[in-house]
Amino acid sequence: RVDGGGGIDTLKLEGAGLTLDLTKISDRRIQDIEVIDITGSGNNTLKLNLDDLLHTSTSTNILKVLGNSGDKVIVIDFDYLTTEKTVNGVTYSVYTHSNASTGANAEIWVQKDVILTVAQRGFVINGESTHDHSGRSVSSAGDVNGDGLDDLIVGAYTANPGGKPKAGKSYVVFGKQDADAIELSAIATGTGGFVINGESAGDFSGHSVSSAGDVNGDGLDDLIVGTKEAKSYVVFGKQDTAAIELSAIATGTGGFVISGESMRNHSRFSVSSAGDVNGDGLDDLIIGAHNAGKSYVVFGKQDTAAINLSVIAAGKNTVGFVIKGESRHDYSGFSVSSAGDVNGDGLDDLIIGAHHANPSGEKKAGKSYVVFGKQDTYPIELSAIATGKGGFVIKGESAGDHSGYVVSSAGDVNGDGLDDLIVGAYGAKSGAGKSYVIFGKQDNTAINLSAIAAGTGGFVINGESAGDCNGYSVSSAGDVNGDGLGDLIVGAHAADPSGKSRTGKSYVVFGKKDNTNTIELSDIAAGIGGFIIIGESVGDHSGRVVSSAGDVNGDGLDDLIVGADSTDQSGKTNTGKSYVIFGKTNTNAIDLSKLGDESKYTIDYLGDKNDNILTGTTKDEIFVAGAGNDILTGNGGMDVLNAGTGDDTIIINASNIAALEKTGSGNRARVDGGGGIDTLKLEGAGLTLDLTKISDRRIQDIEVIDITGSGNNTLQLNLDDLLHASTSTNILKVLGNSGDKVNAAGFSDSTIDKTVDGITYDVYTHGDANIGDNVALWVQQEVVMF
Repeated sequence: RVDGGGGIDTLKLEGAGLTLDLTKISDRRIQDIEVIDITGSGNNTLKLNLDDLLHTSTSTNILKVLGNSGDKVIVIDFDYLTTEKTVNGVTYSVYTHSNASTGANAEIWVQKDVILTVAQRGFVINGESTHDHSGRSVSSAGDVNGDGLDDLIVGAYTANPGGKPKAGKSYVVFGKQDADAIELSAIATGTGGFVINGESAGDFSGHSVSSAGDVNGDGLDDLIVGTKEAKSYVVFGKQDTAAIELSAIATGTGGFVISGESMRNHSRFSVSSAGDVNGDGLDDLIIGAHNAGKSYVVFGKQDTAAINLSVIAAGKNTVGFVIKGESRHDYSGFSVSSAGDVNGDGLDDLIIGAHHANPSGEKKAGKSYVVFGKQDTYPIELSAIATGKGGFVIKGESAGDHSGYVVSSAGDVNGDGLDDLIVGAYGAKSGAGKSYVIFGKQDNTAINLSAIAAGTGGFVINGESAGDCNGYSVSSAGDVNGDGLGDLIVGAHAADPSGKSRTGKSYVVFGKKDNTNTIELSDIAAGIGGFIIIGESVGDHSGRVVSSAGDVNGDGLDDLIVGADSTDQSGKTNTGKSYVIFGKTNTNAIDLSKLGDESKYTIDYLGDKNDNILTGTTKDEIFVAGAGNDILTGNGGMDVLNAGTGDDTIIINASNIAALEKTGSGNRARVDGGGGIDTLKLEGAGLTLDLTKISDRRIQDIEVIDITGSGNNTLQLNLDDLLHASTSTNILKVLGNSGDKVNAAGFSDSTIDKTVDGITYDVYTHGDANIGDNVALWVQQEVVMF
C-alpha cells in the first residue's frame, strides 16, 4: 500500500521501461498522492481512468504527472481542455473528465513534453483488401463457438476470395476482452475466428449478414449470409476456425442453402433471425425479396437439405410460409427482422418494412407491418395485416419520409415486459431523419407514426441536422448501461462531425420508463439520455450499419458494433472498418479514432472445452465457462455467470439474488445458461427468487430452476418471466421438496403429470399463451403451488 497522507505527496518511479497501470491496482492501495513522477531513468508509462484519479488524489481531485518526452500517459475517456497551467516553472496540459461533478475539480495535469493518449474501451476490426467494403453489413453472431462470449459477423460483399471477383466474404470474429485491433486477414487464416468465402464471382455474399439464432438446436448459435444472386446460406455454429466455403454449404456440409424464386426477386437484400416464430424450440429465419414484394419465413430444422423459396411460396409445405406485400412497388421486404415477442403470447413476431408505400396518399411515406408468430404455413397477405388480421400496420408520417427503410426489434425499452420496435425514416425532417420507437401491445389496431411523434404508444427520435440521414440504420443495442432496460442505436452515416464531410455519427439512446417525450439527438450528443459515437475520417460513412454486438467481452453489459465500409487504410481504398464499443454506464462521447482500451472488467474464472468447476467468492466476479457440462458457483456479489454451451449448473445465493434484483444503471449481474439444458440452483434457506422483480435480460437460457437449497425456498414468476428465462423451449422445470413453494401468476393445473429421469412433475399452463402445451411450467410434485 502507498499512502501519502497529508500535504503534497509525490509517487516517483525508479527505473526504465516501467508501466504503472492504476486500472489494475485496487483503489485502496494508492491513496493521497497529488503528483506522479514517471521520469525514472528511461521511458515509462502511466495508465489511469477517472476512478483511479479520484481515489489516488482524494484531497484535490487534481493529479499532476511529471515526465520527459519519452514517457507516456494513457487516460481513459478524458477530454483535453485546450488549457495549459504553469506551476513552479513546469507547464502542464490539462485534461478533464465529463463524469466529474465539476470540471475544475477532476483534472489530470500532464507535463507538456509527455506523450498523452486518450483511449476509449473497445477495438477496431480492419478490412483485408482494397474495395472489399468490409463493414457494409455487421451483426452480433450470438455465441457461435459456445465459449460463453458473444461473437460477431462482418460482411465484405465485394471481396474476391480465391480470385473470384466480388464473390464476397464474411468474417466471424470470436468474442474477447482485450482491445487489440483485429485484422480480417488474420481471421481469414483462422486466428480469432473464421472466414466464410463466397461461392461464385458476382455473388456479393455478405451484403447482408445476421445471427440466425440456434436453427438446428445443437446449442451453438448459427449464421445467415445473404447474396445478390437470390441465395442465402445458413452456416451452423462450430468450435474450430477452419474456413467455410459457401460452395460446401450449398451441398449440405455444415449448413444449408436457401434459393430464391427468381434472380430478379432480390432475396438477398435483407436476412435476419426471426426468433422462434412457431414455438417449436428452434430459431427461424426471415428473408426479404423486395423486388417481388415478398418475405419468406423459414422454420428452423436439424437437417441440411436445401430449401427453395418457391416451395414456401406455394403454401403447401412444412418448412415455412410466405408474406406477400400489398403492392409490388411498395418494396415490401426491403428490411426484415425479428420483432421479439411484441404481444406477449409466447411466439416471436416479425417486422417487415415497405419504405416505398404510400399510406393515405403520402408518396413514399412508407409502411411497416408487424406479423404475429404462428404455427401453420398458410401464406400471409399484408393487406390483411393492414386490417388487423394477424398483426398490425405502422403507417409513415409524411411524403418522402421512407419509414420502414430499416426496421428492428428494440428489446423492452420501457420495461413493461413486451418487446418494442424501432422504425427508421431517414428522409424525414429534410433528411435529418427520424426514428420511431413503438411500444409492444396486444391489440391489432393500426399505428400512425404521427401519433408516436406526439408521444402516444411510443416516442420519436429526431435527427440533428438536415442531410444526416438518422434512421438509415437502427437496431436494438441490448442493455448497454446495465439498467435492465433495452437500449437503442441509430446511425447517421451522412453526418459531418466537426465539419468532416460524411464522416458519420451513431447515437446510443438509453431505454426509459414512464416517459414518451421526444428524444433530440442533439441532447444525446450532449450526453443527456445516452451518448454519441463520432466517426473517424472524412467519407467513412460510419454508422451506415449499426447493431448490438451482444456481450463480446463477458462483463455483463451489452456491446455495440458500428460499420464504416468506405474507410481507407494504409493506402488501400474502401477496405472498410468495423468498430466494437464496449458497454458502459456513463454518457461520455465515443471517438472512434480513440478506440483501443481493454475491458474495464476482467474475467475472473475462465473455463475451457472440458467439464469445469468454477467457484467464486463474495466479490463481484465474471465467469465464462466455455464448452462442457460446467458447475458455476457465484457465492455472492454482482456476478456475471456465462455458462456457454453444455448442460450446466449455476449456483446462486441470497447475495446473488439481491444483485440480480437491483435496479438502476451499472448493474452487471447476469445469468446466461447458453446452449444445452441448464439449471439455476439456489444455495441456502429462506430464499425467495422473485423473477417478477428481476429484469428479463438478467436471467436467460435456463431450462431448470432447483429451489431445494438447504431449507424452504420460494420461486415467484409470471408468464413473461418463463418466456424470457427459457427461450429455447418455453418449458421451465422446477425442482424442490415438500417445504418449497412456487407462486406462478396466471398458471393453472392442466391435470397432466410428466415423469422424466425418475422425477414426476405437475404440469401448469397459462391462459394467455396461444401455443397450448408448448408453454408450460413443470413443478416437481412435492413442491407446494400457491
